[in-house]
Amino acid sequence: MKKQTVLYFSVGLLAVGLLLVGLSFYRPVRITIDGETSTVQTWRLSVGGVLKETGIEIGKSDLVLPSFNTWLGWNADILIRRSRPVQIWIPNKDLLLSFSTIERIPANLLSVAEIQLFPGDKISWNGEEISPDQNMPLQNGYVLEYQPAVAIHLVENGRSTTYYSSANNIGSSLWDEGVQLTQADNLSLPMNSSIETDINISLQRSRPILIQTGAGEIQSRSAAGTVGQALADAGVALEGMDYSVPAEEQALSEDGNIQVVRVREELVLEENIIAYTSNQIADPNTDLGQSSVVIAGQTGLEVTRVRVRYENDAEVSRQVESDWVARQSVDELIGYGTKIVPLTLDTPYGTLEYYRAVTVYATSYSPCRSGVDKCYYGTASGLPVKEGVIGVTRAWYNLFAGQRVYIPGYGIAVIGDIGGGVPGQYWIDLAFTDDTYQPWHQNVTLYFLTPAPANVPSILP
Repeated sequence: MKKQTVLYFSVGLLAVGLLLVGLSFYRPVRITIDGETSTVQTWRLSVGGVLKETGIEIGKSDLVLPSFNTWLGWNADILIRRSRPVQIWIPNKDLLLSFSTIERIPANLLSVAEIQLFPGDKISWNGEEISPDQNMPLQNGYVLEYQPAVAIHLVENGRSTTYYSSANNIGSSLWDEGVQLTQADNLSLPMNSSIETDINISLQRSRPILIQTGAGEIQSRSAAGTVGQALADAGVALEGMDYSVPAEEQALSEDGNIQVVRVREELVLEENIIAYTSNQIADPNTDLGQSSVVIAGQTGLEVTRVRVRYENDAEVSRQVESDWVARQSVDELIGYGTKIVPLTLDTPYGTLEYYRAVTVYATSYSPCRSGVDKCYYGTASGLPVKEGVIGVTRAWYNLFAGQRVYIPGYGIAVIGDIGGGVPGQYWIDLAFTDDTYQPWHQNVTLYFLTPAPANVPSILP
């Protein structure tokens, strides 16, 4: 009986020991999957056993820490990072790479895809450029766009630089590089030119230009090398005979100043009057001293065609191209009367007969009032200087010496002396003695009394 009791007691102790040993293997395990942690109680001793017991499936690209065969201690931790599908689109190669990975950093994703990242490369996610080192938030999957940078060789005003860009076009690459352009800058390629491989571009910076025209000043900018190109950039056209200083084909000056000269020409018809001459003929049918127009004079007309050049609306030259007579002049022909017709005049001396009356300017003189510092008492005809003798010009004296005349207010006289006359007028000088002298300075009518001498001129000289 005693032996049997000991046996039961020993078996009981063994059972309790085994129970205690079993209880020591039943422990908690914390499982963290993509940042979410849960705790399970398990008898399993390895990571693989725990995952199998809990029904957690592990994908080929998932990360499990510790590894499947690792034995777990008390209060152990299992870390699981699920892989996500990743697609990388490379536009310039029209290539789409697809794979799964636990990585969420763009640079690491490219490394998984065996893409080497260089400075200037561009990575975009959901349409936004992201940093290669940015840890992307947890998503079910990722679609990235990768644009590898290309070398852009830029020559700016003769200075060469190279930069790398993953921009879609030249304009965007320059903007990213901090190269700002003005509208007048001259770029060798259009701004929207796509970039697929290394590219060479040149940039000529514009500079201020001042264009002076007849209408004012135009301020602009141009990257042109010649004056003509600079004017075109400013929208200033040279038309016709217009020219610029410097000339169109010359290089733009350092100060950027250009003078534009607007040129126009006009054809002008100038009219010049051709004067006619006046000729005289004797007319026996017209009274002496009278005249008549036999042929009326008419002026002619000469036309000259002149080319007038204007520069900025200022006349600079005139050039005669041709001239012609549009109308011939017609000479005037005047008939002077030679017909002597005696006329009568009532005077204090009775009725006098005359054949010509002429308006003259009358002056007077006496022996000691002849305009010199000496007294002259005789005349050219030998008559003494006294009332009844008048002096005339040499031309008249040669024609009418001894001719009887009548002067109202003076009386009847003869032409018997010679004087200097008054230029531009018919003139007579009335003789007086020194005692009877009267000053005359007036116009009077001189009547030539009959009989008329032979060869009386129709026109008085």
